[in-house]
Amino acid sequence: MTKVITQYNRRSFLKVSAAAGGGMLLGFSWLTGCITDSKSEMVAVPKEWFEINGYIKIGDTGMVTIYSPNPEIGQNVRTSMPMIVAEELDVDWKNVVVEQAPLNTGFYQNQFAGGSLSIKLSWNALRMAGATGRRMLLEAAAKEWGISVSDLNVNQGVIKEKNGERSITYGEIASKAVGIEIPEEVELKEIKDFNLIGTSVKNVDGKKIITGKSLLRINLRKVLNNILE
Repeated sequence: MTKVITQYNRRSFLKVSAAAGGGMLLGFSWLTGCITDSKSEMVAVPKEWFEINGYIKIGDTGMVTIYSPNPEIGQNVRTSMPMIVAEELDVDWKNVVVEQAPLNTGFYQNQFAGGSLSIKLSWNALRMAGATGRRMLLEAAAKEWGISVSDLNVNQGVIKEKNGERSITYGEIASKAVGIEIPEEVELKEIKDFNLIGTSVKNVDGKKIITGKSLLRINLRKVLNNILE
């Protein structure tokens, strides 16, 4: 893995997390935007959510919400950008729900659409967000078991001992990871080890778009005009 210096400290992550809605969230109306056609394939709906950083929150069942920072205008970034975070976080994509991140240009990089630049400009930040979340979850598990992070590995949201039989899911350790300090340095995956990036997945908004449920900019204008009238 390649080691990189993280760009944001814990205060920065908490600041943007607060803007996104707090450290623990209840309510599930957004589940209509789940990415899979069959919700029976997903883990159960969480009762509690825990903010890991400004890009990631994890439910007690292992369901993961990833915030997409850039607006969607047909370029598919609400799918591709969360995929980058999920790759480094090392979580099963079928258990991921995507939400639009709040406007916060002081935290999220290049929060605009245009010039086909979203992935190019945010590639490193997205990868670091996922890798930072993974590291915090590993540190929480290591602390819980009294061992070193180097004694652990993770695959698809399940942390296991390398030389033991214990295992724990992200959902089970997420509450403990909230109190872990943001690491100053994280390891990024080697490109050869990517499991999600480069694969074909469904557009997270595809079903909403073809059924007319997706809220487009023109719809927002109509709503605002009606309110003003």
